[in-house]
Amino acid sequence: MAEALIDDPVYVAVHKDVRESRSILTWALRHLQFKKLYLLHVHLPISMNPTSSGLEQSEIDAIQVSELTSTYESLLKYRDICLHEGVTEQDVEIFCDVANSVEEGIVNLIYENNIKKLIIGAAADSRYSEGMVNITSRKAKYVSSHAPHCCKIWLVCNGNLIQTSEGRFDLGGSSHSSSESLASLHDLDSALVPYEEGVRAEPDSVSHALSSPEHQSARGSATMYYEEQRRRLEIEELRRELEQHAKMNREREEALSSSFGVTQMLYSEEVRRRREAEEELNRARAEIRDMKRLQKELEEQLYIDCPRRLDMVEKERDEAIKKAEELLRNLYLENGESSSHSPSSSLQGSVSNEPPQYFFCPISKEIMQNPHVAADGYTYEADEFKNWLTHGGEKSPMTNLKLVNHNLTPNLALRSAINEWLQQHPYLP
Repeated sequence: MAEALIDDPVYVAVHKDVRESRSILTWALRHLQFKKLYLLHVHLPISMNPTSSGLEQSEIDAIQVSELTSTYESLLKYRDICLHEGVTEQDVEIFCDVANSVEEGIVNLIYENNIKKLIIGAAADSRYSEGMVNITSRKAKYVSSHAPHCCKIWLVCNGNLIQTSEGRFDLGGSSHSSSESLASLHDLDSALVPYEEGVRAEPDSVSHALSSPEHQSARGSATMYYEEQRRRLEIEELRRELEQHAKMNREREEALSSSFGVTQMLYSEEVRRRREAEEELNRARAEIRDMKRLQKELEEQLYIDCPRRLDMVEKERDEAIKKAEELLRNLYLENGESSSHSPSSSLQGSVSNEPPQYFFCPISKEIMQNPHVAADGYTYEADEFKNWLTHGGEKSPMTNLKLVNHNLTPNLALRSAINEWLQQHPYLP
């Protein structure tokens, strides 16, 4: 608008709840030209102390910091609205202050920062009506009455401009008292009209009448009377506002005191749950440390015991193989002696020329040269069994069950028996 100086920054007083002040900010963005826009907000801290609340000072500080952080996050939503309306990010700043009274905090900021243009809500949007001219917001009235004369104020409601005003340097007055004072001044001026008309009826005596000491004294008395009445009305209005403000503070403190018991109970419950969670976490960590320590001890013990046990198993295996070899030799000797003294030695001799079936590999069906025992307990030619595994054999060739492992153990006793038999009985396949 042409009436607004572009060089002066614009300050928009906003509520923490974006729904309360969105229409005010939107009006300012669409009707005023500016180089810099400040989102002005006065934060009311929670009134708490360790004595009345039963909390530690650090806990109270944490709650207040959390409230202030939440307020600032809400103010960031106003900045997003500005960006959506085409304002660049560097032209928008958040101006947040902490005070015990919103209206007093705004007035103090006006004086401290020499604010010359301020947009503030005239009333809640729900109270707007067509042709609205009255200001119902207590904060807006207080700011308008206590702001300096150099500060121009736009009062907006539901996206509509209700009034524009300029502040005063003195601390008294309000829109209501000003209207009463203007009415009083109008009454005084009306009372002087007959006198002035009578003077104008006598042209020759006009200059003398207006400049006479009696006339000047009357006008001065009227002016003094008007000023006295205006001051009296302003003082009464200010007293009523202070009483109303004190009453609201008392009601707010009573509401906070009544609700503080519930808040303290919820906070104590949350602290208790966090402590229990931390204790459970510490117990779990201790159990994990104990398990790791036990695992390490077992690994160290296995590292020490395994080689010793492996040596014992190998010795037992070697002894068993030797015993089996001796038993086979004795068996073969006994079979040879019985066949030489038998009446049917020729028939048995022809039969003994055939090698025993356990000399043959189950896979190749040929006499084994390097017999090995597999995981299924059967003996195979080593190369044939490896070839079986290479071509996808996962099951035992004899039992058709899945092999537990692919390990092979040399069958020394059987190999010795085969070699001995081949020496005594040349075999042609």
